[in-house]
Amino acid sequence: MRLKLLIPILLLTAGLAASAQCLPTRTDGVEPFKAGEDITMSISYNWHAVQTDVAKGTLSVNQENLNGERVWHTKMTAVTAPFFDVFFKIRERFESWFALKGMEPRKFIRDTYEGGYTATNLYVYDRKAGVIHANVKRGEDPEVIKDLPFGTCSYDLTTLLYFVRKIDMSRVEVGKPYKVTFSIDESAGTLALTYRGKENKYLKGIGTVATLKFGMSVRSGNIFEGDQAFIWLTDDENHLPVAFMAPLKVGAMNGRLTSYKNLANDFTSLISTKRVK
Repeated sequence: MRLKLLIPILLLTAGLAASAQCLPTRTDGVEPFKAGEDITMSISYNWHAVQTDVAKGTLSVNQENLNGERVWHTKMTAVTAPFFDVFFKIRERFESWFALKGMEPRKFIRDTYEGGYTATNLYVYDRKAGVIHANVKRGEDPEVIKDLPFGTCSYDLTTLLYFVRKIDMSRVEVGKPYKVTFSIDESAGTLALTYRGKENKYLKGIGTVATLKFGMSVRSGNIFEGDQAFIWLTDDENHLPVAFMAPLKVGAMNGRLTSYKNLANDFTSLISTKRVK
């Protein structure tokens, strides 16, 4: 997979059950996002006392027509800063199209460049046939064309980020792991998402924000190991992703919200523009 910057964000937000029941989502009609929303995150590398911003991530959502259907269109990018391009240039782009109601995916695109490594994905979802028509190209390897299973709760990585923002917190239990699945390249992965409680999170340049903390673990054999990464969503109607942390072999990768515009709801989770305990 080799996705250095965006995958930690996306995997941390994978929000559906691997079996028949997805993670519980809101049905009260309140939308956590709207067309025109734009989010920017700073992505940094941490090792001991050293913390360096290395890249910028962006997330945007709009509406458009796809094959005669009005759909959501989301886009995520990650770009290393010019200084770090010299050492390891990264350009990531993910785009998803999914239904306005129910968020069933329709199409997914991935375009990756990581220090000379390239990868592209094109998914077309076929509900009638129950499959995802996937075209995958990685580096100099031959193109892979195959059908992936398209179950009731099947999502691609980009759609998952917005799907989890619709989480119904009144039906989520603290400490309970929810199995999740996602598709990337020519395969699917399985994770567990666990709500760890509320936490006030300080974001440089924004302030102290009331958040919902979630842990992510990867399956090892038939069991899930302890939390291996975390994401924080705003504790308001937006469930905006404001921070994430993913450990690496050496150090850790962190992301924090730096700017936002056109939110669907008031940013009521902002406690103060200063650091608050």
